[in-house]
Amino acid sequence: MNSSGMLLLAVTISMAIGVLFPQFSKIFAPYILVWLGGLLFLNLIQLNTSKLISAFVHAEEIALLSLTKLVVLPLALYAATTVVYPPMALSVLLLSGISTGLGAPFVANFVGSELPLIVGLIIVTSLVVPFVLPPIVHILFGSHFSIPVIHMIVLLAVALFIPLLAGWFTKKFAPKIAEIVSEKSLYLSIILIVLINMALFSKFSTFFFESPVFVVEMVLIAFLLFGIYGTVGYALTSFTTGVTSRTTSEGTTTSSKSNTKMEWNRTAAIDGLIAMAYVNNILVAVFAEQFFGIQTAVLPALYNIPYYIGIIVIKKLYSVPVKPVMD
Repeated sequence: MNSSGMLLLAVTISMAIGVLFPQFSKIFAPYILVWLGGLLFLNLIQLNTSKLISAFVHAEEIALLSLTKLVVLPLALYAATTVVYPPMALSVLLLSGISTGLGAPFVANFVGSELPLIVGLIIVTSLVVPFVLPPIVHILFGSHFSIPVIHMIVLLAVALFIPLLAGWFTKKFAPKIAEIVSEKSLYLSIILIVLINMALFSKFSTFFFESPVFVVEMVLIAFLLFGIYGTVGYALTSFTTGVTSRTTSEGTTTSSKSNTKMEWNRTAAIDGLIAMAYVNNILVAVFAEQFFGIQTAVLPALYNIPYYIGIIVIKKLYSVPVKPVMD
């Protein structure tokens, strides 16, 4: 079985177990951020630190994507949802305005993309989102809803910075262990994904039996949002990379330059797609359930369905060779 088939099987079975056997699956729920942090650690082992630093050299790209991710996109989608489907406005705002997901490095490694831009977006958006999303929620919804900033910072610190530092220390002081972890990261990551899905879907099991129409609506909305996030990320990164790449590949033939530029642009565009579409939906589901009620958390939780189907689709499309443009 290839990696895509293995992932699809694991995700399907784990979701089914979470829905059908919630009491068993809830055993893993208290540790959901631990599993998420472990997933990040496994996939950051493969990160080249020097490349991450170089990603911040072109800070304008990260700044543009971060601004779009945390302000422009959530406000635009909130406005649209308020007109089309007002009851979902808060859920859409929370999901759209959250930081780039901690699982995004797994996606990048799985499809064969690059890590630096994605990890850069994770770091920047995770640092900024506690100071951006809560004020937006407060302004738009008043005192009825609020997000404790300190609580959000603690959640992000536990799930992001500890795995980030652990990955760096492992590569620095235990390179042999880092090499072994890197070789086994796919299988270990899938195990953690199974635990995450079982824990997550166990909390929303009753909706599948008591409100199936509502579940279908949320899944369709989740797919729509995934498509919007990914399209915006792909388009923005294609544009910014197209501008900066004009100075590259000097001294090569026209044909070679064209092919190299196209491959680079395409890889960067996929990075942008992943950075924007693979959001911290599990984190949103955790604190949305805690502070806004379980119904608000359903959309972020069910976002896991397009999340994993999207991985397989992206891998398939990304593996299709780019045809060079004839001069």
